[in-house]
Amino acid sequence: MDSLALRVEYKPVEPVDEAPPTGFVRLEQGRSSAVLLTPDEIDGDRRYPLVTVLHGAGRQDEALVKTFRDEAEARQAFFLIPRSEGPTWDLIASEGRPDLDFLEYAYDLIYRRFPIDPLRQVLMGYSDGASYALSVGLCNSTMFSALIGWALGFVVLDPPTAEQFAKSIPEPRPRIYLEHGTHDQLFDFHGVAIPNRDRLQQAGFDVTFSIDEGGRHWPSGSFHREALDWYFAGAGRPA
Repeated sequence: MDSLALRVEYKPVEPVDEAPPTGFVRLEQGRSSAVLLTPDEIDGDRRYPLVTVLHGAGRQDEALVKTFRDEAEARQAFFLIPRSEGPTWDLIASEGRPDLDFLEYAYDLIYRRFPIDPLRQVLMGYSDGASYALSVGLCNSTMFSALIGWALGFVVLDPPTAEQFAKSIPEPRPRIYLEHGTHDQLFDFHGVAIPNRDRLQQAGFDVTFSIDEGGRHWPSGSFHREALDWYFAGAGRPA
């Protein structure tokens, strides 16, 4: 893959004769699909946060829809939950960019139909989805105000070194929330999690690091709520 850049621009809602659908909205393009969860009622005079949630290897998007189905109304935010075209995301499993292309399509459609706040967009991921969220989010840093990852495996930086990368990212930079289990059997806590955290901090990012004591490679029941609390309380927004 040559680039992780998202070739999409924010645009205001287009006037339409009918109100957009609410609740559970399915987006499809070819073999790619996503579910958009919305608040029960949409106020056209306000702007809403958009949180994109990325599953891990094996495509647990249906489980994530159930996990986040009540959050849209509770947080007064939109939640986009896409499904990778392959068993995991294209950065890992494909030479092409079908998942990035679909994200571009989905964001463009959502911007045109729903009142999204361009300053409150979040990428959140689990395992492979965390690696994808951090890599895509950092390479499109002006688009996202926060990046959230559970059991992050790796981060692609372009330029590759922390020092070079730090100089290439404009302000304000997205803030980062990470959680990792101390007994993760796939991505070792000391061999993977700590170096990832340190590398991001060396690149100049504000990183909140949550330790799941005794946690293995399975999300703690409190992760998504605590991560969303962090963001919606204001900690995840650029100063």
